[in-house]
Formats: sequence, structure tokens, C-alpha cells
Amino acid sequence: MADFNIHDVQTILKTKYPTWPGDKIFKEANRLLNHDILIPLAKSSQLELNRAVAEFAQYLLQEESLGIAEEVHVLIRDLARLGHRLAQAGQDNDFEELRRNCRIMDERVRKIVKLFYHNENAILNIVEQAKADHSQRSLEKRYQAVIEAFDLYIEPMLEMVDIGGEFKACFSEIEQQISTLLEQIQITGKLFSEKRMLEQLRTRILDMHLTGRESLRKSADMLMPLREELRRNTLLTRQAAKVLGAIRKNGVDAVLSAHQPHITSDQQKFSLGTAHQMVAYMAHIDEFEQEEYQLPDQSHVPAFINPNIPDFFSVKTRFTADLGNKQTGILAWLDTQYPELEADELLFLYQKMANDPDLTVTHSAQPSVIALADCQFKLHPYHASLKTTSLKSN
Repeated sequence: MADFNIHDVQTILKTKYPTWPGDKIFKEANRLLNHDILIPLAKSSQLELNRAVAEFAQYLLQEESLGIAEEVHVLIRDLARLGHRLAQAGQDNDFEELRRNCRIMDERVRKIVKLFYHNENAILNIVEQAKADHSQRSLEKRYQAVIEAFDLYIEPMLEMVDIGGEFKACFSEIEQQISTLLEQIQITGKLFSEKRMLEQLRTRILDMHLTGRESLRKSADMLMPLREELRRNTLLTRQAAKVLGAIRKNGVDAVLSAHQPHITSDQQKFSLGTAHQMVAYMAHIDEFEQEEYQLPDQSHVPAFINPNIPDFFSVKTRFTADLGNKQTGILAWLDTQYPELEADELLFLYQKMANDPDLTVTHSAQPSVIALADCQFKLHPYHASLKTTSLKSN
């Protein structure tokens, strides 16, 4: 992408086609200029490659440059804005506005998917260049683009596509808006011709969400080994520098003598005899065999037994009936009422009861040791009481 002169072009052509005469090389260089493949710089005799040609060549070779996470952020926020306008157009029965917003949202979705694939290819190029760089620079300098890609793109994008992030929240809201419109169309029969367009848009948005998560997973999997290699290299370099500093200060013998392995006796260190001990030691190494862990046969593995968990609604009804106005330990009650259940099954019901919105759940201040089936658990058990609203409604 740097500038160059006409002589550089002729030199490249001569290198590429050594059998060409000088006049043919001159004509070929001028032909590149006449077809605007090479463009003169303003107020200069230097040339540059036409950016459109360069971008097309990069696209063919998949040599894209990594974009920034903010581009996707802006498009996602714009998609959320268009989703509200789409919902409003559906409520107003504005056919033209509904179609227009559908088309714009479809273009935004396609652009976001294109950015994901573009950045995935760019990260692949960054990784390949880092692996192929055998220069004398330090590993940190060679992997600088890898660290920048992870810090400036992967981490912000992973935060955005997290289950509680902006990506998921936007898509859930848009999906709900489109689903509401489709239900309205199904009930009223209005805008029925736009139903297929809305269904296609919803499918494309859900597919974009999956594509984004998969693309980021692949990109992170490509960058993480190099990032981990740099981390280990940095840690090892620090430790080596620490050892070399100690050697410069105290000397090699004082630092390394305590860590050198002793595989011979003191007498053998200064002897040129038969060294029977060394022969025996080497024979022992030669006979060394690593023990392999033998996996159990399938016949020895106990068969899976489906959990016999009672219906949660009936368990909750029974619990609230016994609860009354008092506070009761959930786990102790379950163990008393369902002694035939296994520990895992009781813990499953315990967790469901602890997260039930109709109960007020508090932690016990003191830890307790509770025996369930053949297991013992030390924990701060949950105590539950009915919420005030639940009591009033009852």
C-alpha cells in the first residue's frame, strides 16, 4: 500500500518476466497507468495502487484487515431503533413504512454478518502472519497484532454477545416485536402479504445471532493459543532473567549447584573406571515403561437410571400447605417428606424451591451438616416463608 515510482514497476515486471525485452516492459507499465490500475499521487511523480483494485484483490485472497468492535455496536443499536419503528408501523397499519423498515433491517443484518466473516478472515490472516514471522524481533513484537486483536475486538465482542449483553438483549426485543406483529396479522388478517417478509427477517436475525457467536468462538480459538504462548514466554523470560541476575551476583556454582541432578556417586565424578553404577542406572532407564491407565469396560459401568423426581407443582403445593406463617428449612423438609429420593434428586428440588418467586428465601447464618441419602453436605441452608402478597391473595 506504500507509494512507488515507475522504475519500481518496471523492476517488478522485469523480475516477474525475465524474458521480456525492455520496450515490452515499458509498454506494460504504461498500460497499467492508462487503465487506472496505477494512479499518480497528487503533485508528485510517485504512484500508488488503485484502492478499489487493492480491496478487490484482498477480497479474492481473503486478506481483509480487522475492523473495530464499535462498528458492530453501532449497527446493533441502529437495528434496535429500526425494530421500534417496525413495531410502530405495524400498530399504525402503515404498509409502506413496514416494508421499508423490513428492507433496511435486512440490509443491516446482512452487513453485520458480512462484518463477522470479514473480521474472522482478518484474524486468520493475523494468526498466519504471526506464525510465519521468523524475524529477529522479540516474540512480543511479532505477536503485537495478536494481542491488539484480542484486546480491541474479541473481548469487547464477547462482552456484547454474552447472555446478558447488548447483542442478546437487542435480538430478544426484536424477535418479540416481530412475533407480536405476526400474531396480530394472524388474528386480524391485516398485512397478510407482509407476513412472509417478517418471518424471513426474524429467521435471518436469529441466524445472525448464531453466526456471530460461532464466528467469535472460532476467532477466539485461533488467537488464544498464540496469546497463551506469549504469556508463557513472558513468564519464562522473567524467570530466566531472575536466574541470570542471581548468577551475575552470586556466581554459577553458588546458584546452580543446589539444583543440579546427582546421578552418580562422588567417587565416580573423579574416576575413569568401569562405572558400574552408571551402567546400572542407564539400564534402568532403558527398561522404563510408562504405565497406562486402563479405561473400564462398558459392562462395568452402571446403567443410567432415570431420576424419579415428583412433579414440582405438587411438591410446592405440599410445601406451602405445611409452611403456613412460619419459616421452614427447605432441605430438611424435603428430606423428611421424600426419604426415598436420591441426593441429586433432592438437591434438584431444593434448587427449584430456592428460586421460586412465590417464596421469601433467606440464608441461614450458621453452616449445617446435612445428610441426604448416603451423602453429607456442609452448607448454609435456605429457609423459606411465604411472601406477603401470596399470603394476602390466599
